[in-house]
Amino acid sequence: MTEQYEFLKKIPMFANLPEADLESLCQMVTEIRLQAGAELFNEGSAGNEAYVIKEGQIEIVKSSNGRQVLLAVRKAGEVIGEMSLLDSAPRFATGRARTESLLLAIRHEDLDHLLNTSSSAAKAMLYTFIARLRSSEMILRQSEKMAQLGTLTAGITHELNNPASAARRGAEQLQEAVQRLQETHRQLSRFSLTEAQEKQLADLDELALQRARQPVNLGPLDRSDREEQVEDWLAEHGLEAGWDLAPTLVRLGYQEAQLQHLLETFDSQQYETVVHWLEATYSVYELLEEIRLGSARIGEIVKALKTYVYLDQAPVQSVDIHDGLDNTLVMLRSKLKSGVVVQRQFAPDLPHIQAYGSELNQVWTNIIDNAIDAMDGKGEITLRTRLEGEWVVVEIEDNGPGIPSEIQPKLFSPFFTTKPVGKGTGLGLNISYNIIQKHGGEIKLFSRPGMTCFEVRLPLDFEKVQPGSQPVGDLVSPSDEKLRQILEKTHDIAVVGITNRPDSPAYSVPAYLQQHGYHIYPVNPNLDDVLGEKAYPDLLALPKAVDMVLIFRRSEVVPEIVDKAIQIGAKVVWMQEGIINQAAAETARRAGLEVVMDTCMRATHKRLVGRLGKTQ
Repeated sequence: MTEQYEFLKKIPMFANLPEADLESLCQMVTEIRLQAGAELFNEGSAGNEAYVIKEGQIEIVKSSNGRQVLLAVRKAGEVIGEMSLLDSAPRFATGRARTESLLLAIRHEDLDHLLNTSSSAAKAMLYTFIARLRSSEMILRQSEKMAQLGTLTAGITHELNNPASAARRGAEQLQEAVQRLQETHRQLSRFSLTEAQEKQLADLDELALQRARQPVNLGPLDRSDREEQVEDWLAEHGLEAGWDLAPTLVRLGYQEAQLQHLLETFDSQQYETVVHWLEATYSVYELLEEIRLGSARIGEIVKALKTYVYLDQAPVQSVDIHDGLDNTLVMLRSKLKSGVVVQRQFAPDLPHIQAYGSELNQVWTNIIDNAIDAMDGKGEITLRTRLEGEWVVVEIEDNGPGIPSEIQPKLFSPFFTTKPVGKGTGLGLNISYNIIQKHGGEIKLFSRPGMTCFEVRLPLDFEKVQPGSQPVGDLVSPSDEKLRQILEKTHDIAVVGITNRPDSPAYSVPAYLQQHGYHIYPVNPNLDDVLGEKAYPDLLALPKAVDMVLIFRRSEVVPEIVDKAIQIGAKVVWMQEGIINQAAAETARRAGLEVVMDTCMRATHKRLVGRLGKTQ
């Protein structure tokens, strides 16, 4: 007891504890002995204890993209395992004994009691937590960048390999084709060709060049049938190598009729040489085109890579958002082509912005790469851009399973990840968030089952953005003309959160609307009827479709109501005065509904329609 007391008294977190509290702590802790290599806790496991290292060393490692990243080596006198307890989150790393070690374990509830009763312990813990968070984040950020670089490098290597192999293969085959062509030229030079025959050869040469650039499009069965027919025809006319010539002649577009025409233009001795010359000429042009396409593809990839990283350019430059998105898709093509369809809905004449180009490309890469993973490599990604005043808006949407609403608020937090252990560091979206903040912009998430959309807003020139001027989701209020149209076209209104208390707006507003010709469908599971109408437990229980859903519920429950409004086919969602939920509003708009927020429907009706009444 005395030994542990003296040891804990030297630990900063416990140094200023009252003697009675420190003695009580000594009775709470339990000793744990570990052999070298033994694991104390595993990444992803629940955290229920913190530990004080009394003897030995504990290494903290994290799995990141298939490899182990050493974050720190903790020694005697240090506290470990506290981060997951304070954050009520799974262990974000693994603790493993580097040497034979002795530790003192403190239970979660005992640590909570200590921090709640001792300001000095809480202060020491706060300093420790912040220092370790910064240290771990710095190490993992570098690991994340290297992992992303590795992923991109592997993808680019794969992309370069195909055209490079095609060009190399074409060059090897071209050497043989040129030799065949030279031999046929020597044979043709022995004939005294007429002017008409010379013109025919020139026309055939031009045809071969055109067909090499625009091959004849045939299905496998049609191609096989034609090759067999051409081979038979050549054999019938004394050309023994018909099986070798037929595939090339078919790719050239030749059938029996064209071969017969050649036979009518050249005599029997010339004919065989001309056919071999034609085959060799087309082969040379075809291989040159293959080499050209391969080289062009390599040039395209290298150009995209150079643009992607903004090589040899100033950190801040004029950035074309569309080029950045396209170059990112080139970088990720090896992951996209397995089954992801990309739709581009780019605004025409979108202006360039002043930005850190390579950093923005890192944002697009993180979001698109996450979308591909979320869809398991099969689905659809839609890229949209538009201009709103002095802001460029980029939307990246996928049709994957969606992100559960309960974890959405944590998505941009450091170390938070939905991927399995070892598949992600939990820093990709946090890095993206910080990059957008650096540009004076904003990044938002909208998600429901079957749809996830990240919306990024960036100023045209972030260096001119004043602090606090970022777009913070300003309320978009419909014009008076639009509000009047909504009021006049609406007949059936489902009122969610209606009450039977006459002094409440949740009663008086729908009562006013009912008096002015609207059919009210009360929605409240605690009522049987109100305003002379049967009450329904929720929107899905309504007997018919309604034109509008009028909401009198707290803002935090609005998303669930909006989802049901979409399901029942409502045309308008109206949130009564004081009710605002931007995410739910965006979800409704994307589903094609009109949205009115933070607006009293009764006051709006009085102002815009008034005594004229509602047009039925």
